Amino acid sequence: MEGKTELQRNAFVTARRKELELFQRALDIQWLNSRMESGRMGRCLALIQQEAQTEKEFQERTDHAAIVNARAAKEAALGVEIEKVRHEEICNLARRHYLRQRDPSLRVLEKKLQAGYVCRDLQQQILHNQYKKLQEKAEANQANDYLLKALYNDFEAKEKEDREKMEQTTQYCKELQQQLVNRQLQKQCQYEETLIEKKMLEEVMRTLADEDQRELKQKKDLTEKTRKEMVTFQKAREAWREKQKKMVILEEKEIEEQLKMLGDRSVAVIAERERKQKIKEELNDKVAAKIMADEAARLERINLIKLLQEQELLEKNVQDDILAKEKQERVRKDTMDALTAQMENKKKVAADMKEKEVKFRKENEAKMAADMAEEREKELKKREKAKLYSQELLKQIAANRVKKEKEEKLEAQRADYVWECDRKWRAEVSGERQRMVEEHAPALLGYLQAGVLQRADLPALSAGAATRPDLRHLDIDALAHAPEPKRRPKCNAQCRVLREY
Repeated sequence: MEGKTELQRNAFVTARRKELELFQRALDIQWLNSRMESGRMGRCLALIQQEAQTEKEFQERTDHAAIVNARAAKEAALGVEIEKVRHEEICNLARRHYLRQRDPSLRVLEKKLQAGYVCRDLQQQILHNQYKKLQEKAEANQANDYLLKALYNDFEAKEKEDREKMEQTTQYCKELQQQLVNRQLQKQCQYEETLIEKKMLEEVMRTLADEDQRELKQKKDLTEKTRKEMVTFQKAREAWREKQKKMVILEEKEIEEQLKMLGDRSVAVIAERERKQKIKEELNDKVAAKIMADEAARLERINLIKLLQEQELLEKNVQDDILAKEKQERVRKDTMDALTAQMENKKKVAADMKEKEVKFRKENEAKMAADMAEEREKELKKREKAKLYSQELLKQIAANRVKKEKEEKLEAQRADYVWECDRKWRAEVSGERQRMVEEHAPALLGYLQAGVLQRADLPALSAGAATRPDLRHLDIDALAHAPEPKRRPKCNAQCRVLREY
């Protein structure tokens, strides 16, 4: 139903819009509800699926871990086995090295094998050197062929070169002739120039001679002038010398007069000096007399002092003698008193000694009786002890017999063990020898010393040759039936002929 007016139409449109909005809102709510329900179900399904996935992953991980563990266990077991094998190989190699170092026969075999290797290397080196020499010889022959060919080519080239050289020499001769002509012309020109120069030199010499004449004349005039000056100088010099002589004579006269005056003055000085010396000697005599008087007084005083000292010494000696006599009397008296006291003391000591001896004798007798009783007891104990010792000795002899039997058994066991060890050692040594022969001898046939290989080594030798493709062609069995080498002593051919005859 559509409105007639504008307001009705607008109201109808707004109502319709509201209805549509309500319907749309209802639809949205319904969609949200359904969406929420479907989301809840989806989450549950997702959780179930996640749990299944985790369980599957856990199962896969556990299975993978089991596989990895099994693989690791296998690898570890394999590594252990490999290590065991490697350890056994190392032990075998060490044992082989020990056998080679300890056993003299293996050491000798090793040295001889080394000598064989050295001999083989030397032979190979000799062959290499021979091959090298042959190769060098072939190269030299080839080089000689090349040289011969080159010489033939050189001969042709030489002929051509000779022809060219002849042409060059002819050309050179022509050039030389032209040079000679030119040189002759040059000499002619030089001669003319020398003539001109000679004339010029003659003129120069003439002018120089004139100048020399003028210089000689000037020098002569100068020497004459200097001679005259020297004569005048000589005269003036003689006059000056005469004047100097006169002045010297006057000075000597003045000096003599002065010396005479000085002599008069010295006589007066000497007289004054003698007077003073006389006064000084008089004073010295007075002083000496005074000193002598003082010395005499001093000596007299010293003598008086000595007399007094001697008198005091005599008095002192007298007093000392008196004191010595008194002391001697006193000492004699004290000595007599001491001797009497000593005699009385000795008598008392002798009486005491007698008493002590009696007492000591009694004590010794009692002690000897006690010692004898003790000795008897000790003798009884000693006999009992000897009896016990004999019983213990018998027991020890029986024990030693048992011990000796055990030791003999142990010694026999030890000997058996030693023999067994020696047998095993010899077996190991023989096995090592077979291995060494098998490894090294096939490659050294023909280079080893005589006697290194024995008939017992032929199986190992054939086995070693069979393992190497380059040595399979060797006939090892023929060596077993080969005759022994004929050994000869060191002598000449005549001795061998006589011995065979």
